[in-house]
Parts: sequence; C-alpha cells; structure tokens
Amino acid sequence: MKQLAKGLIFLLFVIIGVAGCQQKQSIPEGFYPYEKNEVEQAVEQLSFRPEIPGYVPIEMEIVVSDQYVLRDTEIEALDVSFYTRDNDLLSIQFIDGEMNEELMSPEIVSISEKINGAYIDNSYAKVLSWQKDGITYKITYRSSEYGNNPSVTKTDLVMVAKSFHS
Repeated sequence: MKQLAKGLIFLLFVIIGVAGCQQKQSIPEGFYPYEKNEVEQAVEQLSFRPEIPGYVPIEMEIVVSDQYVLRDTEIEALDVSFYTRDNDLLSIQFIDGEMNEELMSPEIVSISEKINGAYIDNSYAKVLSWQKDGITYKITYRSSEYGNNPSVTKTDLVMVAKSFHS
C-alpha cells in the first residue's frame, strides 16, 4: 500500500513538472509572459469576449487597463497597456466591432490563413491591426527613446497577434 502511495505521489510530481515545462516552452525565445489574470479580469467586464495574447514582446513591469465607449458611438472598447522598466509601451486595443481605420499606406501582413493585418511603422510607433469574429484588435508599440531603433519589430508584433487565443 505504501509502495502504491509513493508511486502515485511520484507520478503526480512528474505530471506537474511536465505541465510546467510545457507552459514555459509555449513562449518563444525573446518573448515574455505577462499578468494574464489582470487582463482576463478586465476582459470579463466586457459585453464581448475578445481573445488575448499568449505572450508579449517586452518584459513588462506594469499593466494598466481602461474600459470605455468610443466617442459618439455605443461601441465598447478596452485598452490594455504594458509598460517596461524603461517606460516602453505596448498597448493592445480590443474594439467590439469591425473598425476600418485610415492608416497611411499600411503594409498588409498575414496573421493566419484567413486573417490579414494592416501594419504601419513610423518614427512615433509601430501599429498592427486586424479583425476577427467581429472584433477589431490593434497592437501599438512605442519606444521610450524617440527615434531610436526599438527592439520590437514587425515580425514580433505579428507573432504576438498569432498567439491570441480565448
């Protein structure tokens, strides 16, 4: 009986260890985990259910969320902003509806087989937006050092967009 109990305890530790390793492996090198519980709590307050990213391209220190209604509309939205220690900003906007934003000469990028995004890079920010299941998503990255070559790239933003899940 003691042998069986020890075997079950050992098996439990192995399962927990494997699950923990798999979770760590799901975040690609160069990307970071974030406070998903805080983001999930903010999303739960919405009347719609957007997907959230699996990871972010910056090592965040603070996450701030802001739920609001777009001006002159009844369209609900949520902004989630991730700040680094150096005050770089990654903002993710979730909008209940398909918004056609006028971006100056966006580059069309593939997020999945069925979803394309619009990407723009200027000296102020890198922006990637797309629509899925009636929800508009927009990721904006701003470096704290104006004009410097920021560490977050178009490829990084596309990878974050591909990581979105329910």
